[in-house]
Amino acid sequence: MGKSKRDAKKARKATLKTVRYVNDYLYTVEYKADYALDVLLERGHSNMAQLIVFVQRALRDPRAVLSPVIRGGCSTFNAKTPEGDIILGRNFDYKDAPCVVVWTAPENGYKSLAVADATYMAYGLKRQQIKNQRKPMRILAAPYTSMDGINEKGLAAAVLEIKAKSTKQDTGKTPITTTVALRAFLDKCATVEECIALLQQYDMHDPMFVNYHYQFADAAGNSALVEYVDNKMYVIRQSAPDEPLALTNFFLTEGGDNSKEMGRDRFENISACLASSPSLTEHAAMDLLSENTLYYHHDWMPHMVTTLWSAVYNCTDRTMLLCTGMDYEKRYRFSLDRPGVWTLENH
Repeated sequence: MGKSKRDAKKARKATLKTVRYVNDYLYTVEYKADYALDVLLERGHSNMAQLIVFVQRALRDPRAVLSPVIRGGCSTFNAKTPEGDIILGRNFDYKDAPCVVVWTAPENGYKSLAVADATYMAYGLKRQQIKNQRKPMRILAAPYTSMDGINEKGLAAAVLEIKAKSTKQDTGKTPITTTVALRAFLDKCATVEECIALLQQYDMHDPMFVNYHYQFADAAGNSALVEYVDNKMYVIRQSAPDEPLALTNFFLTEGGDNSKEMGRDRFENISACLASSPSLTEHAAMDLLSENTLYYHHDWMPHMVTTLWSAVYNCTDRTMLLCTGMDYEKRYRFSLDRPGVWTLENH
């Protein structure tokens, strides 16, 4: 936020010039503007309204918009490939919309490759091209609408929803919200333990009326889950090196309110597969994600909840295999080291 207004405007324009259309469900952008994470982490914020104001001021543009969250789903798991690579599989289930692959390279943080949801940037119908919409500046909120990603140290992270009372910690620490925590993992953490330590420094405030939990994996083969029950943080670690863990939309921590749980069937399917298979290729992991998608009519909103994207992050070589719109025939390969570039792979 210390850069001049002219420099900030130039960086915004440079970012918007990198927006690329891949298909009706997928765009890419190479982020060149300053999203001022360090300032946000120092100041703190406890709700979506405060985050919106901060993002607009940081980007010096009121057109950068974040949207309130609604009910979703999601699944994650870690595994190891036959070659020994560490992977994190992830389904993101939410309102039918496109996603945006975003590369960031902050001055005071690690480079990362992440996936953001266009719904959270207040975009409309999935087949409207983001680049040509009336408010293209909304894509500048992408760093704070990323839901999963991987950084240059091989740390992968993802956030998932639980339909339970939201976390509102009040211990006197600086408050942050869910997606800002995700961005902080990617920018500031090299290992699973660093992610856990980062969360312990802040009071978590989930936006709106649901709870969130997280899965992490790093290049050394470590993975962990973090949940908040009654405003207390709990960590679930591996009981053995390289042990696969899975997460969907209910608490694994004892005492968590699972009265409105979702995804136990997906959790059991994924866990059974991981237990029976000592290793998974990236494409086998994508197949497992394809077998555990969601598609149903929202119980009180006029839209479908669907699997927007399925991603397999390789913590060893810092790449991502991605499918969008539940099209598992087209599998896109993205690399942290090649911003704006993708290839199609057969399986």
